[in-house]
Amino acid sequence: MTGPAAPHVRPLFHHDGSPAAQAHLEQLVAAAQADPGRELATFRARPTAGFLTALVLPFVLVAVLAAVIAPDPAIAVVPLAIGLGAAAIFVVAGALDRIRVHERALVLGFRGQTAIPLETIDPGRVYVSRALFLTRNVAAPAGATRGTAGPMVVVNGWQRSMLSANVAGAPDPGRSVFGWYLLGARNRRAFLAALEQAMLGQGLTAATGLAQDVLAHRAITPTWSVAHPPLVAPRSTTDPPLGVGPRSRP
Repeated sequence: MTGPAAPHVRPLFHHDGSPAAQAHLEQLVAAAQADPGRELATFRARPTAGFLTALVLPFVLVAVLAAVIAPDPAIAVVPLAIGLGAAAIFVVAGALDRIRVHERALVLGFRGQTAIPLETIDPGRVYVSRALFLTRNVAAPAGATRGTAGPMVVVNGWQRSMLSANVAGAPDPGRSVFGWYLLGARNRRAFLAALEQAMLGQGLTAATGLAQDVLAHRAITPTWSVAHPPLVAPRSTTDPPLGVGPRSRP
């Protein structure tokens, strides 16, 4: 008895600027949104304990100070409630906001509002980082950012036009059908492995070795000062995908 047939080898999507390429891209996007395939793995961008502590601690200190010097110590409850309420919002949002790897697409959002066709994701433009100062160096719209602190995976793929791409002062990437996603998948190794397996399952052999290559060679460390040259490889509409290998390494 033979096992299941190997998937047909397929190339990553390359936009050559032609109307035919644009039509093909639109077909890929429509198909991914209509049917992204079976869900293979789910990740949640939960805030880290360090982030929550940094968020709540100032309110706790204000509450302690108010309890000591205020005429009515009960006033201390106000800043404490504000701090705990803010932390609760981040916790709930992180629990609800899912990052899902499907057979044919990377699906983001609580209700799966964004489906990124796997063919448009460049395995050579995937990086691991941390959230601190990341938006100073990688221009990603608010709607393309999942997570607020801690470990992040940076992914480039098809992206619909979004507003506020440079609110943190990152370099303007220019107009492109591709864009950056900042994903707070706490278990980055598991996420990268799931993404690689999904792409290989679609015959996208350019993703072979993605997880290992990213972890070994594509960890970026952003700082407040914007890096020159950029920490990530720009991708205009007609730039070819880099794939896994030396070309993709900083």
